[in-house]
Amino acid sequence: MNQPAPVPPTPRSAEHPDSAQSLGRRLRALRAQHTPKPLSLDALATKAGYTKGYLSKIETGEKPLTAEVARACDRALDSGGELTRLVQHGLELRADVCPYPGLTSFAPADADWFFGREQPTAALVDRLDQMLRQGGLTAVVAPSGAGKSSLLQAGLMPALARGALPAPGSCHWPVQVFTPGRHPLEALLGALEQTTGVSRQLARKALRHGDRVLGALLRSRHRFPHQPTSLPAPLFPDTEGETPRSRRPILIIDQFEELFTLCDQDEEREDFLAALHALAAPARHQHGDAGPAALIVLGIRADYYGHCLALPGLAAHMATGHLPLGPLSQDDLRAAITEPARRAGLELQPGLSEVILRDAGLHRAGGITDCSAEALPLLAHALRATWQQRTGTTLTVEGYGQTGGIHSAIEASAERAYASLPPDAAHAVPHVLLHLVHLGHDGQATRRRIALSPLTEHSPHPTAVRAVVDAFTRARLLTVDADEVTIAHEALAAAWPRLSQWINDDRDGLRIRQQLTDAAETWDTADRDPDLLYRGARLAIAADHAGQHPGTAGTLGADFLKASQALTDHEQRRERRHVRRLRLAVVALTVLLAVTVTAMVDAVDQRHRAQVSEAQAIKLEERNRQQTADLKARLQAAQYEAEIAADEAGISVHCAANGRCFTVGGGPAEGEEP
Repeated sequence: MNQPAPVPPTPRSAEHPDSAQSLGRRLRALRAQHTPKPLSLDALATKAGYTKGYLSKIETGEKPLTAEVARACDRALDSGGELTRLVQHGLELRADVCPYPGLTSFAPADADWFFGREQPTAALVDRLDQMLRQGGLTAVVAPSGAGKSSLLQAGLMPALARGALPAPGSCHWPVQVFTPGRHPLEALLGALEQTTGVSRQLARKALRHGDRVLGALLRSRHRFPHQPTSLPAPLFPDTEGETPRSRRPILIIDQFEELFTLCDQDEEREDFLAALHALAAPARHQHGDAGPAALIVLGIRADYYGHCLALPGLAAHMATGHLPLGPLSQDDLRAAITEPARRAGLELQPGLSEVILRDAGLHRAGGITDCSAEALPLLAHALRATWQQRTGTTLTVEGYGQTGGIHSAIEASAERAYASLPPDAAHAVPHVLLHLVHLGHDGQATRRRIALSPLTEHSPHPTAVRAVVDAFTRARLLTVDADEVTIAHEALAAAWPRLSQWINDDRDGLRIRQQLTDAAETWDTADRDPDLLYRGARLAIAADHAGQHPGTAGTLGADFLKASQALTDHEQRRERRHVRRLRLAVVALTVLLAVTVTAMVDAVDQRHRAQVSEAQAIKLEERNRQQTADLKARLQAAQYEAEIAADEAGISVHCAANGRCFTVGGGPAEGEEP
């Protein structure tokens, strides 16, 4: 069955003739122009038959001007049916406008369709009022799908624009919504530049001088918006004369969990938190606190609340400044279904709201029937799909059934978008959607916002990618904002089995491509710094995956891998040359060592020989000296014996001559008388 093309919601300014604010102002003008004298609100209430309070809310735009009330006021004011015609004209215009945004969040322009969160909105405004006096920040904490973004943008922002914050001129205070992204500090400085005119360079310089300097800089701009400011000065005018009710920028940081899922630089995360602390801290002077430099509201997924508490600079604020966003009660959910239709001039077939409430998976807790957070995005998409199947200005049970109901409407819309694509474009659907999915450390798939231009330009099939983005955007499954694209809601991954299967089948590959894409973008942003290229095992894994899945890396990823491989090849060639030089040096050293050792051995041998020769010479000399001494002793002995013999011979001769015989000892010879 052919389905009508989805009609995107038409944002309407406050000056559109059918808006609640414009009709309220016209009612007030007709009272003032009433003749013969202006008609007071009390008198109009009496003549029209409605309470003064109800008519007052119509004039301020808080309540819509219905056709019945318009007719009663026309009669009371004798305005010739002007209000009735305006209301009827507005209903005719609104009948072609879908009051249900589907998977996308409510935006400020959708405030007329936003119902069911009046109490949290009032609580947020009250919290901001306290922050004006005490400083600090507040955080809306809720599970994915509970409507944090819608509350901040379609609840809080319009309330601030209406002057709900009890501070003079607060309806004109600048409000900026942003997400942290991969570079949260840059995003924060950009928001400050938009709301205060303080340049990023000046704000960064103020941070380097200390946290308090940034707050002083912004307060100076609050009080003297046209005065040029530079650093350092006698720093800035002090907070004398400033009160807690002075003008403040209001910063709404949605999807604060991106500080943990996308930002991988601990230093930038710490600088970002230091800047938040500087903006949220109250100034102090001799007359007391002057309030914070900015009012800061965070939107945080509940499963990342613990991550926030683990940061000392943030835990103190979270302990006292968080607002848990609970599930919608049955009454609030009914209002979220019926009131947008009524304001758009639509009717619900009897029984439709009961069927939707039944399918929303209501459960009973503490005696109060609530709707689980997971069901809200499914409900929103089913309501939009039901509007597409409307009969005239009536939303029917049959039309709701044709959408597949809450549990199948997203799957049906995704399958229709997928089937509408030609084969070459359908082949690119996994490439596009998996690029928009981020796997956290816990393996949970969350949506990822990326620039549209690189997604198409870096793809080998840019025309097919563009066709996929257009088809899924028309189905309200993707959101394109300026040059960025993201999945409309994380519920798509769970509600569309085909996408769930793609994710589960390729988790490892998805992580590899995710890391490759992040690394390639960082490398490209840093003017392709070679220090950021892959090396070693990371390069081998990424290159192998890219080879097995051609085209999945994209043009930028392919350039990154090519540059990484070229750098690795260059380093390997340089390493090989270095190894060759080392080998040659080792050979040379070996030869030199061999020569040296040989020379040393020869020298030792020669020294040994010399020592042996010297020892032998000494021994020979000693032997010769001994022999000489022995010979000399024998010669002396021989000489002595010769002398004795000579003496004996002389004595014998003398004795013979004298007739006496003496022995050598000098005594008489034997036989002679003395």
